[in-house]
Amino acid sequence: MKKLTSILSFLTAASVLFILSAVQVQAQLPEIAHRVRSMAHRGDYYNAPENTLAGFKMAIETGVDSCEFDVRRTKDGVLVLSHDATFERATNGACKAKICDMTFEEVRKLDVGAYKGEAWKNTQCPTLDETLDLFKGSGCIPVIEIKEFGTERQIADAIIAHDMVKEVALVSFNHESIRRMWEYCPGIYAYRNGGNRGDKTDEEFVAWFIESQKDCPFKVANPDWGQMKNTHTVKLLKEAGFVVSTWIIDDPKLMNELLDAGIDTMTTNRPAVQVQVFKEREAKNK
Repeated sequence: MKKLTSILSFLTAASVLFILSAVQVQAQLPEIAHRVRSMAHRGDYYNAPENTLAGFKMAIETGVDSCEFDVRRTKDGVLVLSHDATFERATNGACKAKICDMTFEEVRKLDVGAYKGEAWKNTQCPTLDETLDLFKGSGCIPVIEIKEFGTERQIADAIIAHDMVKEVALVSFNHESIRRMWEYCPGIYAYRNGGNRGDKTDEEFVAWFIESQKDCPFKVANPDWGQMKNTHTVKLLKEAGFVVSTWIIDDPKLMNELLDAGIDTMTTNRPAVQVQVFKEREAKNK
């Protein structure tokens, strides 16, 4: 009982302080944060090979606001796209070597599309530079997930070279990676991924976010749906002043429930479905 009282006291004090500064926190958000509403997961994940230019083009064509993808580095220092540390899954087991142990030439020889079907045979893994070139001016915001600590400076240099500091968002499970990106690209929209609920109640989970993000310039809560669990948690996070995001949401009914609860961003494997949900809601509100 004493422990519960202590937790509730902490929650109340922390929440009051945080809510008092919520308006100031939101004012600090870069303009791009308010444009990221619908988000494609690794491209049009449902219909095309993930983390490929072909998949990104399909996602862009749906009209989705943003598109998340993953960046890793080859042995000879080239930034390429892959969620996994190897291409084993993307090559149907043909290549099990770690990307960090492969040269870019070796990576480029791989077929990372055939696993999705004959139509995608001979698809190559793109570089970060090629991907930024594709997104620049497209109206779709690239959201880079940093998969490897130590690649931050090189990623920042690429973003700056493409003049896209205000047109890119970054996310990472590693808090230090995000801190570095704020240092290398001042004003960039970079935030932490994840959030492990464990056996926490909704209120305790929100209290954890408040404490864990007290040194972050942008207060973004971005746990996966398995950790978020319910729309009540979304509402509590919004009341505490957070920009609230979750992943992966493919069901239109759940999309609508989350939007009703005030969710800011949802990542989906089916961007065309999500865009349609947004359009239908907009039409109803006219």
